[in-house]
Amino acid sequence: MSDEPPNHAVHDDTSPADDAGEGMHRMPPGHPAPVRVLVRGLEVVALLNRHGPMTTAAISQKLRLARTTVNRCLATLVATGYAERLPSRRHALTLKARTLSHGYDAVAERLDPVRTALHAASAEMRWPMSLMRLHYPEMLIEDSTDRESGFAVEFFERGMTVPVLTTASGRAVLAFSSPRARETLVDLLWPDRPPELHPLWPDRAALERELAAIRERGHARAIRPLRVTEQGSIAVPVLLDGEAVAAVAVRFALSAVSFDEARKRMLPTLLDIALGKPR
Repeated sequence: MSDEPPNHAVHDDTSPADDAGEGMHRMPPGHPAPVRVLVRGLEVVALLNRHGPMTTAAISQKLRLARTTVNRCLATLVATGYAERLPSRRHALTLKARTLSHGYDAVAERLDPVRTALHAASAEMRWPMSLMRLHYPEMLIEDSTDRESGFAVEFFERGMTVPVLTTASGRAVLAFSSPRARETLVDLLWPDRPPELHPLWPDRAALERELAAIRERGHARAIRPLRVTEQGSIAVPVLLDGEAVAAVAVRFALSAVSFDEARKRMLPTLLDIALGKPR
């Protein structure tokens, strides 16, 4: 079976220099011919940036490139730290890639060792963990160990979003944000809070008390009903200059692990991960 994408014209690094079929890559008169390998690499980066993690086959199909070319581009991006191969056999851009368009990114630099520590601790933790940051009006999953965990009921993948107020990660980020940022976020989120939160927080004062309790104990908690059992989660903030820029969370079945057990067994690991300390 051929490894080329079906029903498409396939291009590789040895195609004619003028790329006659690809007008978008034609250079203005008098300019040198484009560096084809660089063009292909940038196409792969743009595609991963637009669609999130993808398999080699999907990239090949989308870009109408031979898989050998795609594999070379991906291998180069991985070797230079701009992409990574996930356990799901898909490739994704790393936080380092974001600096290409915005220059130095203090948050990206802060989260890089956190991601490393997250995966280093996955075998010890066993339950699925995630790294999330606020991407208003939701929490954006930056990374997870779901594919490495044998206990994941559902997979939280990079690029997915989850609600702020109903998740431990969102509550941790809210609680440890600066007072001004927290007040602004609550102003925006409160009118559209899910109905299931009304009994928990009948008014904003109740929410503020909960956020104060989170700051006092150093971590947030949340419960989510599943078909078989309830899922508990605890999360700790990732701080940069005293401000919460993300949160690290672990999810577990409450029928197997109580919150008190999770606090004793899992919280120390989460705190080390948030500091970027590999275990």
